[in-house]
Amino acid sequence: MGSKDAVAWFSLLLLALAAYLPATAVAHDASTFTIIVREEELTAGSPQLMFNDSVWWINVDDRENITHRIVYDSDGDGLYNGTLDWDSGNLSSSCPLDENGTKIDSECEVTYEIPFNGTWGDGVYHYYDLISDNTVLEGNITVSNDSHGSEGEHSPGEDSHDEDGEHAEGETQGTTDSRNWLLWVAIASGLASVILLMMLLKSDDDSLREEETDDDFDISAIVEEE
Repeated sequence: MGSKDAVAWFSLLLLALAAYLPATAVAHDASTFTIIVREEELTAGSPQLMFNDSVWWINVDDRENITHRIVYDSDGDGLYNGTLDWDSGNLSSSCPLDENGTKIDSECEVTYEIPFNGTWGDGVYHYYDLISDNTVLEGNITVSNDSHGSEGEHSPGEDSHDEDGEHAEGETQGTTDSRNWLLWVAIASGLASVILLMMLLKSDDDSLREEETDDDFDISAIVEEE
C-alpha cells in the first residue's frame, strides 16, 4: 500500500471516529432499579439514576394485615393526589389468586413503578413509605440528566433540597465534563482528517503539475533538436 493510500485510509478512520464519539458521549440505555420494601427499611432506598431509568418498588413484608404505601408530595400540600405526586396505594406482600391465576382483588398490588422519562425528570425526589402500622420510612431518588434531548423536560424534583442534592449536582457535572471532552476529541479528529485530505489532494495536484512540466520540457527539447 502506498503512502497516499495510507493517508486516505487514515483520514477515513478519523472521520468515522468523529461521527461515532458524540453519540457515544450521550448514549444511555434505560434500566430499572429495584427497591425492596421490608419491614423496617427500604433496601437501596436512595438510588442515583440517569434520566430514562425507572424505579420499581416490591413489597416483601409478609406480616399479617400490614401494607406499605409509597408516596411523594410534589406540591407540598400534604396530599398525594396532585398531577406530579406519587401514590402507589396499599402494597401487599402477595395477592390471592383464583384457580385460573387471576387476582381475586383487582386492586391488590405488590409492586409500584415510576419511570423518570416524561412527567418526572431529573432532580431529587424525597419520598415516604407509609406503613399501615403508622411507621414511616423515607428515601431519596436522585435523577441526573445525561442527554440533550431531555434537557427541556419538566423536573418536579428539581426544587427539592436535602443532603443528597450536592452529590447529584456533582454527578451531573461529571457527566457533562466527560461529554464535553469527548466532543472536543471528535472535533479535533474531524479537523485532522480534513487537513490530511487537503494534503493528499495537494500532493496529487503537485504530482500532476510536475508531470505536465516534464512533458513540456520533453516537447521543447524535441523541437530544439529538430
